[in-house]
Amino acid sequence: MMQRRGPSASSGKWREKGGPGNRLRLRGMKVIENRALKDEEKMELQEIQLKEAKHIAEEADRKYEEVARKLVTIEGDLQRTEERAELAESRCREMDEQIRLMDQNLKCLSAVEEKYSQKEDKYEEEIKILTDKLKEAETRAEFAERSVAKLEKTIDDLEDKLKCTKEEHLCTQRMLDQTLLDLNEM
Repeated sequence: MMQRRGPSASSGKWREKGGPGNRLRLRGMKVIENRALKDEEKMELQEIQLKEAKHIAEEADRKYEEVARKLVTIEGDLQRTEERAELAESRCREMDEQIRLMDQNLKCLSAVEEKYSQKEDKYEEEIKILTDKLKEAETRAEFAERSVAKLEKTIDDLEDKLKCTKEEHLCTQRMLDQTLLDLNEM
């Protein structure tokens, strides 16, 4: 800081000598001294402002460095996030493709299911018809078996009758033969 100059002792001597030229000089010196005082006050103010500006600049530098560190961190986070987003999008595309394929498979399976369902219905109908025919055939077979049993019984009865009739015939034949022999002998 500069030292302020006050009115010098010599300026008082000049006043004493007086004169209009001296007065102008004194006045000029006062103006210069006032300007010097104002300049010193300005300089002091500017020094204070410079200190404040330096402090503000240091604070701004510190904040800039902090923001720069945060920016680096955020850029890293952003890059990782973008990578994760790309990975997620890739997975999403893969899942979409899988869903599309599954949807196609489902449509194919639905069509096949419909086809087999129709075949199943047709086979069930055929099974019902064949079951009915089987029952009818079983009924006819039972009837035929009963008929065969009756016929076998009838055959057995007829064979028994035939046997009896043959025996009777044989007996009658013998009798006739005997009678003929008796008649011939007579």
